[in-house]
Order: sequence, then structure tokens, then C-alpha cells
Amino acid sequence: MSRNLAFSNAVGRFGLGCSAIDLRALDDPRGYVRAQLDMSVTAPEAKLMSTTDQLQAMMHRRQLAKQRREAMADADGAKVKLGSNMQDGAMAMAPGAEPSMGGGMMENDSEAKATQGSITKNADELITWLRLAAATKAPLHERLFLHWTNHFTIGAGKGKSSLTAGSFQREAIRPFILGRFHDMAKAAILHASMLYYLDNASSIGPDSKVGRIKKSGLNENLGREVLELHTLGVDGGYSQADVTALASVLTGWTVDLNPKSETFGEVVFRERLHQPGPKTILGKRYAEAGAEEFPAVLADLVRHPSTARYVTRRMARAFVSEKASDSLQKNLAKAFQDSDGDLKAVTAALIQNDEAWTAAPVKLRSPIEFLAATGRLLGQAPVRPSPKASLLAMGQPFLAAPSPKGWAEEDDAWATSDGIKSRIDWAQQCATFNANHVDIRKLVDDRIGGYFSDETRRVIRQGESPEQALALLMLSPEFQRR
Repeated sequence: MSRNLAFSNAVGRFGLGCSAIDLRALDDPRGYVRAQLDMSVTAPEAKLMSTTDQLQAMMHRRQLAKQRREAMADADGAKVKLGSNMQDGAMAMAPGAEPSMGGGMMENDSEAKATQGSITKNADELITWLRLAAATKAPLHERLFLHWTNHFTIGAGKGKSSLTAGSFQREAIRPFILGRFHDMAKAAILHASMLYYLDNASSIGPDSKVGRIKKSGLNENLGREVLELHTLGVDGGYSQADVTALASVLTGWTVDLNPKSETFGEVVFRERLHQPGPKTILGKRYAEAGAEEFPAVLADLVRHPSTARYVTRRMARAFVSEKASDSLQKNLAKAFQDSDGDLKAVTAALIQNDEAWTAAPVKLRSPIEFLAATGRLLGQAPVRPSPKASLLAMGQPFLAAPSPKGWAEEDDAWATSDGIKSRIDWAQQCATFNANHVDIRKLVDDRIGGYFSDETRRVIRQGESPEQALALLMLSPEFQRR
């Protein structure tokens, strides 16, 4: 049995690896992938908190912590005063009595514990996604999800964006993976996590009402990354003046953290923070329009030819290879422009292109894809060893890309000496915990064996134990590359 390249690309390039769920791809690989375009995009089943709920919980925790500090300070002050009075003989204290701890400190420990445990942890986000990836009948959706979360990167290592990085992906990316690029871009750029990550929540127009009083400066981080990484691309034809102008357009977009406000925990537009006056971007003048300025600018950015070229070039390289042909890239760019940025149409164009099916799988899976592919093989999320610790060891800490550019997308970006060693270590540990979940030898001899070459199947059969056979499969070239 020789390797079935079309099947391998159907479940690898357009999915997360082979599993019993993917057997339908054997008979009609392209049809199997195309059919997923018409499936509903599912959300994780776990009850994970929204961004608004996360921010509200954070502020409540801060309030409770402040009350506790103040109560402890009051108690310490009362003790000092009591000691002084007792020394003077001016005050007698009843036996067993203690200074009051009320009036500021939490009087209900259950309330404190509930609040402390109410924030969704990133480890929960990861395991929830791995479970979805292992069981989904539409693995194409999860491949797209990984791609677009890397395009609109949020790093969890920075302030409040750490708290909301997971909910950002669920709210701003997942609903739009087969929708319009414009809608995804707007949801992502104006999401609380992005506003915090790229410092726009604290950006103030120098000539705004607040700016004239505080003499605060403009922060250009979000404006720059919208042009360089989200839309036009670094070679998209914009200038520094365009960056400054777009940053001015974005002033006023912030997050309301006032617990007494009706919009507590939500993204809001504050006119008093917004830089007044018209702005010129890419040669077009936009009249002063407050909250309506950014939507108007974004609509033009999305329709700019540079955006079609940059966004689809990055997609072609992420799915096929960093050496994807100019023909493929132009084909996807045309689909983007002709459909007004309809990502379902762009994905369909990628699926229909012969290069996506004839090009050999050369891209080394990222660590998170490695975990997901293992989950599909096992039929369940690989929760041992710890997924979060495993990703950290393999060089891809969850929700913590090193920069707004996201994780590297070159074909061999993950082929470092330390990275390969950590993969080997993880595969061996994972096999020890999970070998009893799948009959590896039977699997490679069954219909799904077409995913592997004859040589790989021979090596796997020679494994001295189920654990070794599973580890050999996980470390095989076919399993490692897509």
C-alpha cells in the first residue's frame, strides 16, 4: 500500500491529521474538504467566560483585594491604639474581645472564593479547544481558526490581554472564519484584548479634551499593526504619516472598567479622548466623524488591492508552503477581491486549486498542531502530560506569541534542535499515557494506513511495545509534516 497523497492533504493540509472520523476522505478527498465549507462553525461546549465577564470579575477581585488591605490596615491601627490606651490605663478591654474587622473587609469568605475562581484560565481554554479539535467533523474549521488567530495575534503575556486572549479568539475570530474578512478585522481590532495588547485603550488624542488637559501622547502601536500585519502588509504602500493618521482615527476606542457604569467591561468610544479634525490616509481625506471614522477607513483598507495580496499570500504560505507559486497566490487574491473579502469563497478557491493537492506536505507542524493531530489519532484530547506545559517545553507557549506578527510560518520554522528534542520527549511521554487508547499496528494496516508510506508502516510494526509503536508513529515524517 503506497501513500495516498490526496488523502494525506485532505486530512493534513486542510485538517488536523488522520482519524477514524476522516475515513470519508479516502473515497473523495476534495469533496470531503469542500463539504466542510457548508457546515456550521461550532463553538466549544465548555462554559467559558466572555471578555466582559472576565474583565468584570477582574475588577471585582481588585475591589475585594483593596477592601481587604484597607481592613487589615484599619485593624492594625486599632491594635496600635488599643496598646497605647492600655499602657495609659485609660481603657479596659473585656476578656476575649477583638477589634472589629468589618466595614471594609469581606464578611463572606464564600463570596471571596467564588470571585477568585470565576476567571477562565488559559489552560482551560487550551484543553477545551483540544477536545473540540479531537472530535470535530469539520477539522477544516479548526485549521482556519488556527490560521486566523495567528493573523490577528494577541499575546497573553501583556497585562489585561492575558486575561482575555482566549475569549478574544472565541469572540472575534471563530464566528468569522467563513465570513467576511472585514467583519473579522473589525471584531478583532476593536476587541478589548487587542485594544489592551497594542495599547490603544490608553491612547489619547493630543488635541482632544482630555489630551489638552493631561498633555498625553498618541500611541501608534495599533495603527501601525493594522496596516502592516492586519491589512495592507509591510509592502502595501503606506507611509509613517498614514500610521499616525490611523492612530488618530483609533483614539477614543477604549474599555469601560467603571463598575458603576452600564457598559462596565465593554468596549466603548469616548469622544473626549478622540483626536478631532479630518485625517488623510493613503491619499484619501476622511472628515471628522468620531466613532464612524474607523469603520469608514477599515472598509477602504479591506478593499485595497494590497490587502487582497497580503492576506491571501500569507494564507497560501500557511496552508501550502512558503514557496507557494505566484499563480496560486494571484488566484486567491482574485477570489478575495471578486467576493469582497468573503473568506468562504477564498477558502473554496484554495481547495479547488490543484497545487494545494499535488504539493508535497513540507510544513513541519507547530507544537499546537502536533497536540491536535495526536488528539485526533487517539480520539480524545491528550491531557497527559499537561498540554500547557508541553507547549511551553516545545517552544510555543499557549496564547503567547513573541510579537504581534504571530508565530513563524516558514516551512521549517519549528525544526530547531531544542524543538525536535522536546517533540521526541513529549511523544514518548504521551505514548506512555495513551498507548492503550488505540491499536497502532491495526491502524496502519487498515484503510487509514494510506496516510503513511510503506517504510513508515514497516518501522511502526517493528515497535517493541504499543508505547514505542505509538511514539514512532507520532514522530514519523508523515505525522510531523502537513
